[in-house]
Amino acid sequence: MKSATILLTFFLTASLSQAAVIGSWTQDETSGNLIDATGNHPQGIATGTPTYSTAGVPNGSYGSIAVTNAAGTSIDYGPSNVDEFFTVGADNNNPTMNLLGTSSFTVMSWMNPSAPLGTTTYRPLSTGSAGGADRGWGFGLRLNGTAGTGSTVRFTTYGIADNDSSTFDVAFGSWVHLAATYNNGTISYFLNGNPLDSDTSVFGPIGSANRLVIGGRLGGADGDQVNGQLDGIRVYNSVLTAGEIQAAAAAAVSVPEPSTALFGVLAGLGLLRRRR
Repeated sequence: MKSATILLTFFLTASLSQAAVIGSWTQDETSGNLIDATGNHPQGIATGTPTYSTAGVPNGSYGSIAVTNAAGTSIDYGPSNVDEFFTVGADNNNPTMNLLGTSSFTVMSWMNPSAPLGTTTYRPLSTGSAGGADRGWGFGLRLNGTAGTGSTVRFTTYGIADNDSSTFDVAFGSWVHLAATYNNGTISYFLNGNPLDSDTSVFGPIGSANRLVIGGRLGGADGDQVNGQLDGIRVYNSVLTAGEIQAAAAAAVSVPEPSTALFGVLAGLGLLRRRR
């Protein structure tokens, strides 16, 4: 049976490595620190009192994303004038912070936004400091008013540019999936798994004062803090296609289903057991 166990371990490890997920924050915690499900990042330490165990993304269709095996919860942040976010690690050395301006990666998050107090950006994830001169990047939902109209997916190269997708309308109190890919300065935006448009902006080297923050930006600037629920935040160290983003978005908030290949491996394990 030892050989069968090794085979299964190899299969699962290979599957995970092919996924190229370098950070996954499920928001399923019931209290305490925020955990990266991949184990690649230190625990996130809360500032303020985010609300744990709120309802997660339910089954349904969201643009080109179909969620059929929804599981888990979300965390509620905000309002934006109240500091509620998680700081991941005590330095700027982790897989997400180590991404370079020449790197390729994908960042994504589910969000159920509440109405803002004014024009603002809800950032699920940021690698900046309190000052733009320290460079880095941030990703989020730009709300250009309190009605939700004319909103964008925003990818900020701190100290350089606020880069925005084409506009769309947001319904407050409803789940939406945001994603952006970055490839050596080429930024592409996605809403509910559908491609929007692209920009070009290279972010600068991340400074020693920068930190990875979930739910806002280091320093607690009101204009960068989330007001609403977050779920299924992921970072990949490669550029995903629209189809891959759709699959990853659903997987981030679902009970995983065994693949056909895994069923084959499990069937093989059964044969091995019967032959012993």
